[in-house]
Order: sequence, then C-alpha cells, then structure tokens
Amino acid sequence: MKMTMLDGTAWRTEGEGPNIIFVHGNGSTHETWQGTVKHLTDAFRCTVYDLRGHGHSQSIQGELTLDMLVEDLERLRATLDIERVFVVGHSLGSFVAGAYARKYPRHVERLCLMATPVKRTDQERQSNATLIEKIKRNGVKETVSSLVKNWYTDPFVVAHPALLQRRLDQLLSIGESAFISAYELYNRTEIDCWLPTIAAPTLVMTGEFAKGCGADVAQYTAASIPTAKLVIFPQMKNGILTEIPDRVANEIAAFANTAVHCA
Repeated sequence: MKMTMLDGTAWRTEGEGPNIIFVHGNGSTHETWQGTVKHLTDAFRCTVYDLRGHGHSQSIQGELTLDMLVEDLERLRATLDIERVFVVGHSLGSFVAGAYARKYPRHVERLCLMATPVKRTDQERQSNATLIEKIKRNGVKETVSSLVKNWYTDPFVVAHPALLQRRLDQLLSIGESAFISAYELYNRTEIDCWLPTIAAPTLVMTGEFAKGCGADVAQYTAASIPTAKLVIFPQMKNGILTEIPDRVANEIAAFANTAVHCA
C-alpha cells in the first residue's frame, strides 16, 4: 500500500474501527509492524509511519531529539483527525509513545510500551556507546549484521532465514547518519523518573530474554505505571514483532477491548 507524505512524515492507514498508531524503534521502519497489523485491520484502524530519517520520511537535520519525534506524532494525530488514540511503541518508539502520553495525555486513550529499556546501568550505556563508535568507524553493515540473529530464538533462526534477511535489509535501508542519530538518542534517553506520571492504561510487553529490556526490566516498568498490565513472552528475545507477530497482535487487541481499569 502506498505511503502518504505530510510535512516530511510518511504514513499509511489500513482497516476500520478504533484507532491505533504504531511507532517503530531504531533500526526499523514502518514495515516492522506489517506482521502485527495484518491481524488487527479487521477490527481496528491501524496507522504506521516512518520516524524522521527512516524509510520514506524526511532526513534528520541537526541533532535528533525526543521532542522532535513527539511533535511529529502529534502532527500525524491531528492530520488523521483523531481525538483519542491507542499509541503502541517499540524500543525507541516506546520512548516516543511514552513521552507523547506524558505531553498530550488528553489524546491518549491507551498506551503500549514494548521492549522498553529502563533501569539501564552505566555499563549498558557504555556498551551501547562502544557499539555506536564501531558503527561510525566500520559502518552499519559490518557492525550490526551479525547481531540480527541474536534477536531471535535458535529454532526461528534455523527455520526462517528469509525473514531474518528481510529484517536485515530493512535495517540496512536506513542511512548510516540516521541510524547513528537514532541510536544515540536511544542511548541517552531516560524515562524512568516519569513512568509514574503516565495516566493512560498501559500495556507493557517484552520477550523474556530480550537484551536490555527483558522480563525484569518490564516488571519494573509495569510496577512504575499506576494502570499497567504486564505481558512477558516466555523464551522470546528482542525480535517478537518478526517471530510472533500474531501473539503480539492478540495481546494488543485484547488490551484495546478491556475495561479502562487495568490489573
């Protein structure tokens, strides 16, 4: 389906019903939601879009900031003429979704924070910084390509080489400067202190063994948000949107249809 361009942001909408906007993470584009969205369009109006510098959206000018991405999302919501929306964010996209819910609570009916890194240690940040420096020296393809297989379970890696290659191609389609800018934003962003201020009912999801955002991190996130529901996918790693998109979609749909108050 063709993307629509608005003020530098490329987006598309499929389906009919209550509105959900999906925000992808670093090293991704709107395509990362394809497997999930196809299970939801019978009951929901799903909008996916490309963050600045990713996919078909405008290039990044200067330093990328979280506020820029929040305002891009607000312009998209206003263009779609949606008063209240369910915002779903993954990885860096969960930072955008959470920050949006904090700044524009009147427009957020529900929220999903997926694979959200919080409680990061100095060692974890330094490890990310070292990887960023390697990318600057050696390029994205040389540095990151070997990491993709670590995001999935071993049986999935063996059984689905074509899907892994597609995910790698998606990652490599992003310009190196945009990839680095997004990764630097991802590494320096800290949302722990304002998680308790999120008022919208929130679904927190991750893979049990996701690096940097596994079960213990998700438990902390859910415990910090007053109206949160926690879903941990056993044995899964970071690549749940590729490996189990149907299960992710089922949880999103179930949460969208629950009563406002969360357990």
